[in-house]
Amino acid sequence: MKLVSLSAILSIFAFTATGCFEEEDSCNIKTPGIYVEYQITEKASETKAKVTFWTGDDPGGTYLKLGSCGDAIYVNGKKLSIKGSNPKYYEAVVPEVDSYEFSFERPDEDAYVSIIDNIPEIPEIEAPNKVDVSRAEDMEIVWDENGTSKINLEISGECIDDFPRINGEKVTDDGTYTVNGDSIEPYTSSSDETCSATVVLTRSSTGDLNENLKGTIKGYAVDSSTFTTTP
Repeated sequence: MKLVSLSAILSIFAFTATGCFEEEDSCNIKTPGIYVEYQITEKASETKAKVTFWTGDDPGGTYLKLGSCGDAIYVNGKKLSIKGSNPKYYEAVVPEVDSYEFSFERPDEDAYVSIIDNIPEIPEIEAPNKVDVSRAEDMEIVWDENGTSKINLEISGECIDDFPRINGEKVTDDGTYTVNGDSIEPYTSSSDETCSATVVLTRSSTGDLNENLKGTIKGYAVDSSTFTTTP
């Protein structure tokens, strides 16, 4: 089976380790024993807030389900709902605004407020876009540049290996990147397969986590474009 790649967004750009994790009730864990992963992902179509809670000092291991004691997580006043299975996480579609405020609320404690207000502009991919591109030829990726900062580039498809690698690679955000001919390799030993492929570009930033919390707070601005990869 082909290994599925994880794109910036999405889901996320905060890309948590996968596996079988233990679950704990947050009501049994004091705040210093909680690790948070806060994430905002902006796309042209929608903006999502996502939060995963863990025990200890790192992500992975045992995740937390917010218990019935009154624990809750909000972004700009909107309560996030539980999603997923292992690990469970909290998510909501929120309006795109200049500043996002995560508020982790627990009984008999002041709200733990964290803010991210420096998410980059969403990139706009101009090419390739719904065209056929031979893997034997050079392919030019074109987007609106954002200076000399970095942007994560990933190309994936069912019949090709992820390029440049799984989860992509950071390249200069100067608006153009050339994929040299024969750099994208077919996934199977057969080189004559054709399939749909996707280019994903992700800009990222880091926010200000509440000083009394452990974890990360990240923002992602994501665009994608599809094309057909041919021999």
